[in-house]
Amino acid sequence: MPRRKNRNKTRAPPPPDLDSPSRGDSETASVATDFSEILSSANEASLEDIVKDLLDDMQEKRTSTRLKALKKVLKILQTKFLPEIFDSCLITLQSCVSNGLRSKDTKEAVLSCQLLGLLCITFGQENTPSLFTSYRKSLETIGSDRSKNSVVRGSALRTLAMITFLGCDDAQALEQIMALNQSMFKARDSAVSEAATSSWGLLASVILKSTKQSNLMSKYIEKTAPLLLDTLDCKDAETKQNAGRALALISEACARLEGKLEEKDAEVVGEMMDDIIDKLEDLATTTNKSQNRKEKARQRASFREFLASVRDGEEAHESFTIDSNEVEIDGLAKCVQFGELRRWIGVGFQTHIRDNPLISDMFGFVLESLSQGEAREAREDKIYFAKIHSRAKKEKYQKRRIKKTQALVRTDEDVEY
Repeated sequence: MPRRKNRNKTRAPPPPDLDSPSRGDSETASVATDFSEILSSANEASLEDIVKDLLDDMQEKRTSTRLKALKKVLKILQTKFLPEIFDSCLITLQSCVSNGLRSKDTKEAVLSCQLLGLLCITFGQENTPSLFTSYRKSLETIGSDRSKNSVVRGSALRTLAMITFLGCDDAQALEQIMALNQSMFKARDSAVSEAATSSWGLLASVILKSTKQSNLMSKYIEKTAPLLLDTLDCKDAETKQNAGRALALISEACARLEGKLEEKDAEVVGEMMDDIIDKLEDLATTTNKSQNRKEKARQRASFREFLASVRDGEEAHESFTIDSNEVEIDGLAKCVQFGELRRWIGVGFQTHIRDNPLISDMFGFVLESLSQGEAREAREDKIYFAKIHSRAKKEKYQKRRIKKTQALVRTDEDVEY
C-alpha cells in the first residue's frame, strides 16, 4: 500500500498572554525602578553627571534611545528641583526640544512638549519669558494644524497655556492665545477639545480678575459663555468638566460687577446666568447612560461644586498636608491653577511646593519647621484620631448589620406555612 502522507500541519505558536508582562516590559519596569532608586540616593554632583549623560542620549539618532532619555529627564524635573543644573545646559535642552517638536514620532513630540512645560515650572520667572517668546509660534502652529496627531496638538496647547501662564505679562498676547483655544472647543478629537477647554480655564483664572467691564461683556459673556454651554453637551467627560469650571470662572467675574452694570447689560448677564444655572443643575442630577458608575459619580460631584459656586456664591476650597503643615487654597481661580500644576508635576508636587519659590509664593506656603517632639506629637495625634474614626465606622456597620438581621427575622415570622 502507498504510504500515507502526513497531513498534520505545523501548529502556529500560541498567542501571547496579554495579561502577563513581556520581557521588554519587565526590563523597562526594572530599569525605571532602578532609576528611581538612583535618584533617591544621588547627591547634586552625581545628578549633574546623570543629566549630562541623558542629554547626550537625547541627541542620539536612534528614536528609542532618545525616548528613554526624555522620560528620565522628565522624571528628574518632576521629582527634583534643580534649576542651576538645568540652567547650565539650557542651550542643549532648547535644541532637544526644538528637534522633538519637529519629530514625526508622536511620543517624542508629546514628551518634548512636556519637557518644555516642566522646564518653565523649574525656571520660574528667570528664563520662562524668553522660552515663551522662542516657542510661542511653534506651539500655536502645532496646536492649530489639523494634519497633526490629536494627542500632539493637545500637548502643544496645554504647554502653550502653561508657558503663557508663567512667562507672559502681555494681556493682549494672553487674550490671543485664549482665542486660539476657544476656536477649538468643538474640535472633533476629544484630546484637542479637552486640552483647549483646560488651557482656556487656566488663562482665564489670570485675566478675568483684571478684565474691564466692556471686555467682560463683549468677549466672555456674549461670545465665550454660549460656546461653553454648547460644549457641555459633548460626550467626553473631561471636556465637559473643564467647560463647567470655565463657566464658573466667568460667573465669578460677573458677580463682582453686580450693581455696576447698566440696565441693558444687567438683563443680558441675568439671562446668561439663568441658562448657566439651568444647565449645571441638569448635569448635577442626570448622567449619560454610556458612562460607568465612577464617571457618573465624578460628574455629579463636580457639577454640584460648580453649581454651588455659581448659584449660591460658595467659595471653592482645596487643602492638602505637607510635612504636618496644612495648606489651604481658597478661591476658584487658585484651585484651577493648583489643579493644573499638580497635573504637570504629579508625584513631585510636594517637593516643588517646598523648594520651588514660584509655586510656594503662588499658594502662600511657608514651611513651618517642627521640632522632633512636636513632630512625634503630631504623628501620635494622627494615629489616635485614625483609630477613633475606624472604631466609629466599625460600630456603624455593626448597627446596620443588626438592623438588617432583625428585619429578616420579622419577615420570616410573618410568612404563613
